[in-house]
Amino acid sequence: MNKREISEHIAKKLEIKKFEAYQFIDFLIDVMADSLNDGKKIVISNFGTFKVVQRNEKRVINPNDQEAMVIPSKKIVKFLPSKNLKQTLESL
Repeated sequence: MNKREISEHIAKKLEIKKFEAYQFIDFLIDVMADSLNDGKKIVISNFGTFKVVQRNEKRVINPNDQEAMVIPSKKIVKFLPSKNLKQTLESL
């Protein structure tokens, strides 16, 4: 499911224009990105938690030329599903 499809479902449920739903999703993504960029975690009840974590550098072997490489450390967004979401997925 992509952003357009999500906005169509929201528009139908809330009986609003598709453009308004699409714009709402854009605003939501902006707010979430700003919060994560500030180092805050985002908790959405019955869905899960988004947080930024630092991934350590990793030494790997390039499969093409068997040469050792170092993948530098970087920040990534991690999602932890809530218990309710896990139960919902297990019951499907």
